[in-house]
Amino acid sequence: MIDYTSKNNKNLIDEIKALKEENEYLKFHNDETKEILKLKIAALDSSTNSIVITDSVGDIIWVNQSFTKVTGYHLEEIIGKNPSFLQSGKTPKSTYIDLWETIASSKEWEGTFVNKKKDGALYEENVKITPILNSQNEILYFIGAKQDVTEINKSEEALNETYIKYEELSYIYNQSPAVGFLWATDKKHTVEFITDNIKQFGYTPADFYEGDINLFDIVFEDDKKKVLKEISKAIKKGTERLKQHYRILNKSGEIRWVDCHLFARFSENEVATHLQGVLLDVTEKKKAEEESKSQIEQLMQADKMIALGTLVSGIAHEINNPNNFVMLNTPLIEKVWFSILPILENHYEKNGDFSVGNKLKYSKIKDSMPLLLGGIFDGSQRIKNIVSDLKSFARKDVSGYKQQVDLNEVIQTSVNLTANLVAKSTNYFSVKYCNCHPIIKGNKQKLEQVVINLIENSCQALTDRKQKIQVEVTKEENYVYIKIGDEGSGMTDVTIRKITNPFFTTKRNSGGTGLGLSISSKIIDLHKGSLKFNSILDEGTKAIVQLPVYQNESE
Repeated sequence: MIDYTSKNNKNLIDEIKALKEENEYLKFHNDETKEILKLKIAALDSSTNSIVITDSVGDIIWVNQSFTKVTGYHLEEIIGKNPSFLQSGKTPKSTYIDLWETIASSKEWEGTFVNKKKDGALYEENVKITPILNSQNEILYFIGAKQDVTEINKSEEALNETYIKYEELSYIYNQSPAVGFLWATDKKHTVEFITDNIKQFGYTPADFYEGDINLFDIVFEDDKKKVLKEISKAIKKGTERLKQHYRILNKSGEIRWVDCHLFARFSENEVATHLQGVLLDVTEKKKAEEESKSQIEQLMQADKMIALGTLVSGIAHEINNPNNFVMLNTPLIEKVWFSILPILENHYEKNGDFSVGNKLKYSKIKDSMPLLLGGIFDGSQRIKNIVSDLKSFARKDVSGYKQQVDLNEVIQTSVNLTANLVAKSTNYFSVKYCNCHPIIKGNKQKLEQVVINLIENSCQALTDRKQKIQVEVTKEENYVYIKIGDEGSGMTDVTIRKITNPFFTTKRNSGGTGLGLSISSKIIDLHKGSLKFNSILDEGTKAIVQLPVYQNESE
């Protein structure tokens, strides 16, 4: 706003007044003063602020061009009028009272009016009114310097509204789990904005604003290539929106899964300049989904085992019938053989060797026949034992944990049931039974389940048929130990710590559910024992089951 001193204003107004009074100016001013006066008037006219000069009662005697441009009135419509014709009724009456009380006491007044233009449009202006006094301190004129602040105030209001909205949006963001961000697509991936709730990952906005890190720096190393490739591909296609799912590292190094919703900003020449969006931590959701998937797999596996149990019972019955026929008739055939053997022998002595069966010579078959018949009987007996073990293993258990169980028998049954897998896995399988009868109190069927699981794990750990599997039962003082060792791939300490956790498995791609060792561990706990593992990576693993010896006391 232009500031005029009282003395300068008085001289200027006198000169203007003289100019306006029928060119009296030309009578008593020379050319030099005339030019100076013209310059002063031109300066006032060229001001972007409105300048208005009134007499002592407030009637307008002169205005500059800015005044007419702002108000829309022509000069002839203004001269001689009181500025009150601009009033809109929007300015408080108290403002005018304060104005006149101030300037009437020969003081400067500053304030704001909401006035009305000729076309009825309202505008807001800041006003400074200065009284011009004569030598007797009497008011001769008033000079008003006025600045139209309508657009400025609108801009300020818009900025304030924008700031309020920004604050509200920031508050909403920071109260939500989603982290908002804006970063440039320059080589440094400069972060220009990030919400305060980035603190949930251990970082602060300052970490990014100061250039120490960018958003790519916190992406998990194994996912960086994929993330960059997806963004680059989307930008090349001109795709504005992109959803990504990847891992990040929080400040402490913990891996977290996030969903990232990206929106690309493109310039007029279709070059991506910025990427904005939100990050949402979905780690717990991811864990729940994986657990749910594992549970479904386990239910499917359990359903298969139930079906297998039913199938085993049915097949066992079908196998037992013909096998019983073999077992019953093999001794009969053996008796027949030994009954006719003297006749055959006599014939052989009188007539020499002869063929029996499929061109077999009697001299060759007579000594091996008892062995063949014995082998048939032993094989049939083995079939019977395997079928019995299968039926027992598949049978619903109702016996609880109060049986007196011989661990040698548990091992023998388990070895029988895993014989086929063992034969496919290694050339070197050995079993060493305890030389006593290691009796414990528990559940035979469930202990068989544990041993079978451990033998199967050992078989799956082997990488070469030359690698060994050893099973051993020993008794030491008040405990019985089952030790199952292999020379397979072994495990790290991290894997050993997790191996009995539900749903943890290193074999999910090959059908593992991660429940075998978890269930085995619980079964051993119910027997008041322990299940431990000793392992060296690439050298092998030994599972050690410790169980308390059965004490024959009154219960």
